[in-house]
Parts: sequence; structure tokens; C-alpha cells
Amino acid sequence: MNARHEAGREFGLFALLDLDAPGLERAKEAVRSERYDDAYEALHRHMANRTSPTFSIRDEDKAEIAAYVKQRCTSELDEVMRTADEVVRQTFVFRFPWDMERTHIPVSFDGSIDWEHVPFQDVEWAYMLNRHRYWIALGQAYALTGDERYAETFCRQLEHWIDRNPVPAAPTNETKTWRSIEAGLRCSNWIKAFRYVKDSPHMTPRLAARMLLSLHEHAQYIAAAYSGWKRISNWGVLENSGLFELSLFVPEFAEAAQWRRLSMDRLRETALVQVMEDGVHWEQSPTYHHEVLLCYLDVLLAARNNGIEADPAVTETVRRMCEASLYWAKPNHRQPMLGDSDNSDVRSILTAAAIFFRDSAFRFGGNDEVDFDNAWQFGTEGIRIYESMPARTPSQTSYPFEYSGNYVMRSGWSEQDAYLHFHCGHLGGGHGHADMLHIDIHAYGRDLLTDLGRYSYSDHTPLRRELKRCGAHNTTVVDGIDFTEIVDTWQFGRIAKPAGRRWISTPGFDYAEASHDGYRHLDDPVYPLRRILFVKPHYWVLIDSFAAKGEHTYTQYFHFAPGSVRIDPETQICQTEHASGANLCVIPVPSQELQADIGEGVVSYEYNRTEPNRYASYSRTGTGPVSIMQVLYPQRPGETGFPEVEKVPVTRYTGEPADDAYAEACKIRMPGSDEEHIVVVCHQTPSRHIDSVVVEGVQIFGEVVLVTVSEGRKRATVVK
Repeated sequence: MNARHEAGREFGLFALLDLDAPGLERAKEAVRSERYDDAYEALHRHMANRTSPTFSIRDEDKAEIAAYVKQRCTSELDEVMRTADEVVRQTFVFRFPWDMERTHIPVSFDGSIDWEHVPFQDVEWAYMLNRHRYWIALGQAYALTGDERYAETFCRQLEHWIDRNPVPAAPTNETKTWRSIEAGLRCSNWIKAFRYVKDSPHMTPRLAARMLLSLHEHAQYIAAAYSGWKRISNWGVLENSGLFELSLFVPEFAEAAQWRRLSMDRLRETALVQVMEDGVHWEQSPTYHHEVLLCYLDVLLAARNNGIEADPAVTETVRRMCEASLYWAKPNHRQPMLGDSDNSDVRSILTAAAIFFRDSAFRFGGNDEVDFDNAWQFGTEGIRIYESMPARTPSQTSYPFEYSGNYVMRSGWSEQDAYLHFHCGHLGGGHGHADMLHIDIHAYGRDLLTDLGRYSYSDHTPLRRELKRCGAHNTTVVDGIDFTEIVDTWQFGRIAKPAGRRWISTPGFDYAEASHDGYRHLDDPVYPLRRILFVKPHYWVLIDSFAAKGEHTYTQYFHFAPGSVRIDPETQICQTEHASGANLCVIPVPSQELQADIGEGVVSYEYNRTEPNRYASYSRTGTGPVSIMQVLYPQRPGETGFPEVEKVPVTRYTGEPADDAYAEACKIRMPGSDEEHIVVVCHQTPSRHIDSVVVEGVQIFGEVVLVTVSEGRKRATVVK
């Protein structure tokens, strides 16, 4: 860029500012006198020394926060310093907990950084490079050490990026550097990084002016990029949260007030459209639920810190999202890997929610102490709030997300309690998977049944498509046909829709059932139904039934956490064999028609990583109505026993045997105990007196019935 053109662009910055704004008096006078170096100096001094607007931490708090994180957040501090040192060497690894597409293979640039570089045939790497989250690490490393290498690197890379990446004439997705989602995330990350390095001699007045001019271009770009699609996409939240923060960061821009109104209006629209009444983001991916939630929390905190009243509807939506995160989390504090999600720990988000809302239930789900990022985000006052707040156990254990079709069965709130997540909701767009009727199980501190994750967004690897397919989930498949068709990374063919959801919860048991229409297109339509009964706190009974006229083959899949798995060839009982942790037994109700097998696959706990795992499949071929029943029994570490399960006969009250197509029952004897349960399932809803059945002398009338046998006495409870 020649000197004349550069001077013209920088002079243009002053035309974009309201020079009558408080604090710009010296800059205004210098501009009038055409003393532009003095004007840049005055503007930079104003930006560096002002006390308003407020962005979380005050200069006088930095030393106290630095001391806190050095003492309390050592592992996170090590990660930040490692990242900062790598970025100084122009080596990039995206490893922070909420980096959307994480990496583990370093990529280095010996000379100039290529901002459009695409390694591993995955363009998401370039998108991550251009979001600049790692510049916050540079700023924090500078604040913690005072080492000018970190500030110099940030300033040099910032200027290099601005030089090499001019703003497009109009919003476009045909770019690796200027998609609107990257533009919004950059705004937030630049602002957060600047607050650490603003006093460094490397942040010269001219560079600060260039940054402000580029931020103005970002704001105009984001303002012009909105559409109806953005209202329903997480993009609309991520980019407009950046626009809102920018409007606060530089209120001296003549258009700042307009951008603030515009971004708040859009964020209100997205909150009302994207988040369902149960607090779950409609895209059915906990990872994107939490990315959206983080942006909303940033916006609400920035508004509060600057005396701006947020829309009550947005605040209430964000609270509901936090509640969903609390109840969705597994006992190990990690989100289920539903849809395009990783195995991420949600405690930092609930820590932020606890501080912002001053809610002790969120405190229960958060960290023991304020973590590294939240210490910088909320400052010393936030740390004191959190330390003085008692943790309150959430009011419910099991929890139905009725609008999104997610159901959580939980025996309690300790890290050793049992947990099952059952999903039967709408697809959720491009981030959704073919996972209708999928279940996850976690118990006694270990994942037992798991979703397999997402691995990559690149179509160059067939694994991306395979991990989205039905057979990669703990669900059922008919005749090897996928109920939802996966075309490629983002596209689908035929899409199954949920049906027949039901939820019942009591202190003694939880019950859920659901179906879908994914096989109604067949010449002989099939109607799958999954029913799950949680006999608290011991085990689950899983009943998969299929209504059809002709012959079909029905297959269940169970994907286990990494480790050894075996199936007993005689009993067909499947057991995981983790030597020191919890295990799971899949105990079929005896059936000669059932075939069991073990297969090998992979699980992806985070983007760009896989590790081997094993899965079990149970198949049965039959004509007309067919069902498969199992007991899913989690074993404590070191426990070797498991329930004895047997099929028991069902008769009508008149004495004649009931056909399996009408009703089935199994007896479950608990190991090391006299306790017995009988579970009776009627595959046709009882309607008349003749539909009453008898099991081991107990006459019952119900669709699902639990009979408890204790001290020779039998007590029947109608579940449904």
C-alpha cells in the first residue's frame, strides 16, 4: 500500500468517528489542524486510558487476576502459555475447549502466514485460523509476563492480516477469510485481545487506527450480511454478538448506536426463533447450543457492564439455555455427543451462568473454583461472587426436554450416579445426524454407551458420512436401510420425523417411548417403537418393537466406550470388560431367533481425533409384529454379578396363552439380593376386559406394568 493511499485510508477513519464524542477533544483539534500523527496519538491514548465502555476487567484488577490464575488455574495457564509460545513461532494448534473445530497436528509457517492455507483437505482449519481466538492467548500471556514478544506477535500478525485480507465488496461465503461468521467472531476476539496489549509500545497509534478502521469494515460487512437464514442459523448469533460488542467497544463511531440497535434486534429475533421452549437450541447439537450460549452470555455481560438494559426475552432465553445445559450434562459434567458435538466439559459455561445469574443451581453444575477464562471475563468481583455462593442441588433429577425430544433419566446428582439420554427429536439441520431413538448411558463414573461423534466436516473422508448414518448410533435399523439418508457433510435425502413421544417419571421409575416415520415409505411399511423403563437406580429395560405385515430383519446397535467387549455365545449376553472401571451388561430376554455379533469401529471424542471402539449388534428376522427386549445393567467397578433374566409366560385372564405379538414378560432377579421384578409389555393397547392378562398369578390391565416381588409378595405398578 503506497503512503498516499495509506494516509487517505487513515484520514478516512476520522470521517467515520463522531469527533464531538466525549474524550475526543484533542483528536478533533488535531484533525482540524491536519496534524494527523497527533490525532492518532490522541485517539490511541483515549482508547487505552478510558474507563468507559467497560469490558469485564479493569486495569487495576489485572495484577489480582493474574495472581489468582497462577495459583488456582495452573493447567489452563500452561495451555494458554503453550499456545502463546507456539503462535510466536507462527505455529498453530486449535486446542481451547470451545474451539469449534479443534486440531492436534501443529501447522507452522516459516515465512509469511498464508491466511487461506487448507491442510488435511479440511477447509475448517482455515476458518479457525481466521477467527483469531489464539490472539487472546497472546494478550493474556503478555498480561501475565510483561514479555513484549507476545504483544509484538499480536500486533505484527494483526497488521499482516489486515494487509492481506481486504474486505469483499459484498458479503460472500465463497471465501476462507471473510465469511460473516468469522467476521463476527474476529470482532469479539480482537476486542478481547486489545484490552491486554493496548499499552504495549508495539500497539502504535497508527496500528490502533488501522485496527479501528478494519473493525468498521467488519461492522458494515456483518450489518449487510443478515438474511432469513441467519435468523435460524447459529451464524446469526455468532456474528451479531460480535457486532454488538464492536458497537460498545467503539461508541465513537458515528454508526455505533445504529449497529447496537440492529444487533440487539437480530439477537432478539434469533433467541425467539432458534431456542425452543425447553431451552435447547433447535440444531440438536450440544456443541452449537453451547457456542450460541457463550455468545449470548458475552452480550448480556457486556450490556450489564455498560448500563444497557437487555431485552427481557433474550435474558430469559439465555437462562433457559443454561438450565438445559445443567440437566443435559452427564455425571462427568460433559455434554452428550448428539449431532455434531464433541465430548466437551460444560462446567466453565455453568460457572459463567452462576456468576451472571447468581444462581446456586448453576453453581452446583459449575467448577469448584472460577476457571481461567471466567476469571478474566468476570474479574475480581465475579470471583468473589462465586466463592461466596453456595451450591444448590438441582430441583429435578430426571428431566424431559419435550420440545426438542430429548429425555434424561438420572438416579441422582453425584458423579457416580446412573444416567441415560434418549433422543427422539427433529433432525436439526446440517449439524444433525441420523440418530432417532439413540441412547447414551453413563454410570459409576464412566461412559458405557456413546454416540460416536463427528470427526470432521470434510467430505474427503468417508468416515464423516459413516458417523452420521443410522448404524453409527445406538438405535434400530430395518433391512439395513437408513431411516434418514445421509448424502454428504451437510445434505440429506429422505428425513425421518419423530412420532409418538411419551414421558412418565416417578421416584421409583422413569419411562419414555418414541417412534418415527422413517420406514413408512417401504412397500410394506414398518412402524418402530422404542420403550425404555428405568427401574431406579439399578437398570433399564429396553423394548424395541416393530409393527409390519411382511418379513423384515431388525437390527439394534450398541456402541461402547473404548475397551474390550465380549458376547457369550450361549446366552448372547454382551459385557464390556473394563478392568478398573464400570461396565455394562446387555442381557437379552432369551430368544432363539435373536442373533448377536461384535464389530469394530471408531469413536471421535473431539474434532479431528478418533480412537478404536467396539459395538454389538442384535438382529432378528420375523414376519408381522416383532420385538426385542433387553436389560441394560451397569456394573460398579469390580462388580462381576449381573441380573438373571428369564422370559415368563403371559396368559389372558381366561387362561389361554397370550401370543408374543400381543404381550411379553420377563423376570429380573437382582444379583446378591432376593429382589425380583417382572416387566410386562403389551404390544397392543388394552381396550376391553378381555385384554387383561395374568403373569405369575398377578392379573393386570396396562400397556407397561412393573411387578415387584419382595418377601413372597407381589405388587403391580402400572407404568402406562
